[in-house]
Amino acid sequence: MQSETRHGRAPGLFGRYAFVCLGVAFATWIELIFARTQAAPFSLFAFCIAIALSAALGGLGPGLLALLLSAVAIDFFIIVPGGFLDFQTSTDALVFVAFCAGWLAYCVVAERASRRLERDRDRYLNAERAAAQADRIAQVTAALSHARSPAAVVEATVQEPLHALKADAALMVLFGEDGRVAEIARAVGYRAGEREARENDVLTGKTPAADAIGRGAPVVIESPRSYATEYPDLYRAPASASFKGIAAVPLLVGSRVVAVVQFEFRQPRAFTTDDREYLFMLGPRAAQALDRTWQHESALRAREDADALRARAHEELAQRETIESALRASEARYRALAARTTRMHDLAAALSEAVTPQAVARAVVEQGRIAVGATAGEVMLLAEDETCFDTLYGDAPDRGDRQRRFPAESGFCATRAVETRRPVFVGSFNELQEQYWRSASIAADGGYVSSATLPLLVEGTAIGVLAFHFTVPVNFDEEYQALLTSVAQHCAQALDRARLYDSAQRARAEAENANRLKDEFVSIVSHELRTPLNAMVGWTSMLQNGSLDSTTSARALQSIHDNATRQAKLIEELLDFSKLKSGRMTLDRDEIDLHDLLRGIVESIIPSVAAKGLDLEMPSVPAIRVHGDPRRLEQVFFNLLGNAMKFTPRGGRITLEVRSVDRLAEVRVSDTGSGIDPAFLPQVFDRFRQADSHAARAYDGVGLGLSIAKELVEAHDGRITAESAGRGRGSTFVVTLPIAMSEAPDRLVEPASGASAGSVVH
Repeated sequence: MQSETRHGRAPGLFGRYAFVCLGVAFATWIELIFARTQAAPFSLFAFCIAIALSAALGGLGPGLLALLLSAVAIDFFIIVPGGFLDFQTSTDALVFVAFCAGWLAYCVVAERASRRLERDRDRYLNAERAAAQADRIAQVTAALSHARSPAAVVEATVQEPLHALKADAALMVLFGEDGRVAEIARAVGYRAGEREARENDVLTGKTPAADAIGRGAPVVIESPRSYATEYPDLYRAPASASFKGIAAVPLLVGSRVVAVVQFEFRQPRAFTTDDREYLFMLGPRAAQALDRTWQHESALRAREDADALRARAHEELAQRETIESALRASEARYRALAARTTRMHDLAAALSEAVTPQAVARAVVEQGRIAVGATAGEVMLLAEDETCFDTLYGDAPDRGDRQRRFPAESGFCATRAVETRRPVFVGSFNELQEQYWRSASIAADGGYVSSATLPLLVEGTAIGVLAFHFTVPVNFDEEYQALLTSVAQHCAQALDRARLYDSAQRARAEAENANRLKDEFVSIVSHELRTPLNAMVGWTSMLQNGSLDSTTSARALQSIHDNATRQAKLIEELLDFSKLKSGRMTLDRDEIDLHDLLRGIVESIIPSVAAKGLDLEMPSVPAIRVHGDPRRLEQVFFNLLGNAMKFTPRGGRITLEVRSVDRLAEVRVSDTGSGIDPAFLPQVFDRFRQADSHAARAYDGVGLGLSIAKELVEAHDGRITAESAGRGRGSTFVVTLPIAMSEAPDRLVEPASGASAGSVVH
């Protein structure tokens, strides 16, 4: 709709021109007054104001009329009173013409500016009107779209247009499927008595609501005249006396009118194009919202009906299903119990067949995992010092030594189970991360989500844990916990039985080994004692018979002496070993110069070394003092050097080296003799053990020397080790003793010189 023009907004045509005439007359009166007072500067000033106001307020027509009347008044009353176009001077004529031309141009320019301003104002008003129209359409659309029930749609359909159209009252009528009035859904703004009257005559006879239903389009009454002309009966009704305008809007769903909403105004109401567009928009959108909510309610009712039918069906089947459910539950419990019993029987059978801890752990993991439905399992035993766990067996993916042996630290489920002696059940990975972060990292590697860690208790003492892992979250109810605890108890009992059996087997093996060693010892001792005894008895018999000459007699006496010495040495070794094992050997400790001790030993064996054709090397020895029994340390080094001489062939070399390492004195006795088999190195210090019995027979001894040396070195808080590259490649014995002095001098002491040239190499 075009906005009203400037002329429409101004007074009527007659009024405007009358205003121009009065203005010019007033200006003429003012000019005549100024003319009498001889105020020449104000001449024509009033006419200018009259023309300017007429052109500005009335437009081009009133401005030209004001100019014409002003020109006539100036010519007749001002220039030459009583005459027309009678100018006394050319200046007056020029001023008159300039006045008329100037104000004529002003009127034209003012008209153009006014029209341009009017167009701008019209565009602004149109934009403002469009925005207002869009805003009220958006508001009613939003209210209808947010409605979730028919009552909310009715409220939005009545209230939003009531405020948008500035109506004084409104009502909405809903129809049933048969087209009859179902109810007055909403009525707003009616006074006492008006609502009841409207409810009775809104659709009775010829009414705007009835016409809107018949036409299927809004019906608008703008004034009492049109109201009385079109609906005389309704207009004369008492309830309609106070209303001067009506707008009735039908709501159609498809081709059926489902409702009609009527807005009434107590004053005449001119409906603009925007108002009519708003009413035409309201009907379809309100009908759509109403239909949508009806369908939604219908769906909800259908759902409620279906739920009610389903509930009744459930009630009807309840008794039958109760019996069937009880039967199924009983059957399920029986099957579960049977399956669990079978699995536990398999576990018990596997445990009864397992005789070693490893076999028990394997049986528990493989059969127990099936019994409890776990993905993987592990049996971990606590070390003797209780600082770490060793995995005895596990079927989880192998993740290296780091997981087969791990410290008993906080953050592990196993540590917690051992400390509390209670099972640790973790039902989710989040719980595992929060409470046992070290176990969580291991579980993440294996893809486990939950776990059960149960302590293995033997007479109230935890010897380890049994762990089961699951790849899904598990609900550890009381029944399930009882099953897992039962499996752990079976595992602990079987492990204890296997450990006892293993201990018995080891004790039996050790007893058999000790018996065998005893037999070997008796055999060796018998041989070692009988051999010199036979020689002494033989020579003694020959001496008693007197069948030997003086030279042979001297030889016989020397042989008897040598064999008796050999036998005394053997008996002394046996006595020393007995004292060591029984703890009856005492040490006379004192500070000893290791250089002097070794020099005396070397000097005493130089004749034997030279006799066997061996080289003995002893590099410079640092001055080191140790704390010990000199006689027993001499026995150790005599034994080591004697072994080196015994097993090194003629032309071989024996080396004695001494050095200080980290406040320890290290003495190395090396030879180039027959060497030691690497497989025999761990047993080289065992008593009665000899690598080669045939070699032992070639060299006297019962296998106690190295064992005695080891016991004596350890009694001095030291350590002795053996090294060898293999058979025929020599051997090295290393004795380590703590240094007694707080600091050792840096000087080196030369070893003692040999008795025979070439027998000792420095």
